[in-house]
Amino acid sequence: MSTQRLPIAPIKTKLKISNLSVDQLGQLQDATFYILETAGVKFPSDKALAIFEEHGAQVDWETQIVRIPRELVSKAMSTVPRYFTLGARNPDFDLQLQDGVTYFTNDGCGHNVVDFKTGEQRASNKADVGMMARINDYLSSISFSWTMVSAQDCGVTSPLHEMEVTWRNNTKHYQSVTLMGEELCRYGLEMATVLRGSLEEVRRRPPISLIVCTIAPLVQDKEAIEGALVLAEAGIPIVIMSMPTMGTTAPATYAGALAMGDAEIISATVLLQLAYPSAPVFHSILHAWADPRTAAYVGYPLDSRGRYAPVEMAHHWGMPALGGAFGTESSELDSWQSAADVAT
Repeated sequence: MSTQRLPIAPIKTKLKISNLSVDQLGQLQDATFYILETAGVKFPSDKALAIFEEHGAQVDWETQIVRIPRELVSKAMSTVPRYFTLGARNPDFDLQLQDGVTYFTNDGCGHNVVDFKTGEQRASNKADVGMMARINDYLSSISFSWTMVSAQDCGVTSPLHEMEVTWRNNTKHYQSVTLMGEELCRYGLEMATVLRGSLEEVRRRPPISLIVCTIAPLVQDKEAIEGALVLAEAGIPIVIMSMPTMGTTAPATYAGALAMGDAEIISATVLLQLAYPSAPVFHSILHAWADPRTAAYVGYPLDSRGRYAPVEMAHHWGMPALGGAFGTESSELDSWQSAADVAT
């Protein structure tokens, strides 16, 4: 396909918005230290537990809970890079993380589509993934690519098929939201190596990064964390994403949910730094609410400023942030208006 595309157009600004004070950021960070040192985080992975024990963390092999001393957290976090490169198929679209620049992507990863020809709602497939990757590639406001929908016709190897069809239809950096597990991540690394030509080039301009979700409250996912270790060794950026839901899987207070989500992210980041110092890692908290009357999931903030805090927390740690805002105020969900009327 042609590489002639409009230049990527991120948002660049010298303006900064502060939702939390320096004191509040310090209090949240102290809360994270306290959680990691006293309550701990569950790592259901012998590989992860062995790494922690080797470096002096308190490991309970029976419960799989790791408690990490404050000094060890601080030492590990000191090696996290603040800025690094997200490589693209087209080097003109490489993304250099830097202060004052925000890059955008689409959301993912859905499992149903409305067929353009028939109007029928059906399960998404690999061809849909490729078509949507091509749309992403065309839009200059979109800087990198997420899998919008899943390749449900490809079974357990769907993450690899999604990588392949995205790279065939998109010249930007690809961030996988579905790749997980040591075996699949090794195959993914091999695909990236073929694309780049060598492991050295993968490390210099990683063409892929990976979303790793934690399990609220205070648990890591075995397959996700072991896959992350495989890719981090090769210098591939990892996004550690916590998704606490206030009132169900997290404390009902905003501060409590942020501290808990931060502890999940920092514990995984510490693991990656202990194993591979200077491994590139993003910090990401996408919190939500449980409606107190119905327990329904509310995925967008009642006050949009609520999305600023996780980004400020990431920067306070010296980490890049992957933020998110989504939702609609439209009363008709299955309409064009639901896409146009975003939540404020």
